[in-house]
Amino acid sequence: MPWYGSTWVLIAYSTFLVVICCIIGFIPYWGTFRGNVQKTFQILSGQARHTETPGVLASPTAPIADTAPTCVIIWVEHQQDDLGKKSRATVWEQKVSDEVKATGMSPREFYELVVEHNPQLVRDDYEFKKGKTYLLPVCQ
Repeated sequence: MPWYGSTWVLIAYSTFLVVICCIIGFIPYWGTFRGNVQKTFQILSGQARHTETPGVLASPTAPIADTAPTCVIIWVEHQQDDLGKKSRATVWEQKVSDEVKATGMSPREFYELVVEHNPQLVRDDYEFKKGKTYLLPVCQ
């Protein structure tokens, strides 16, 4: 029997195929996995911030007791087709950053919160699609 037909070679080849299939199956969930791992390490290292009032974001550098939010963030529907084929970064720069400037919301906070409020973004590879309705933050 040739070497490539031996039991050990077949086991190694089968193991390699299983690993490749697992990697291919994991790729669509990489962004969610990475976000959860980052949150876990932030919690373990004590860097996670918690706010008392839902929708009000405190500045990460100032103590929570000293911050008086100038507005409250609310999430409203945005159905205009001008979001089609845009990334979260583009939507932040073009639509959201000026709206929520007074709250001190950072781009990273927006990237996480917009996915929490619009879970369909995960299925759409974090890209806004034309014709869909999304919730975006505004200052009230």
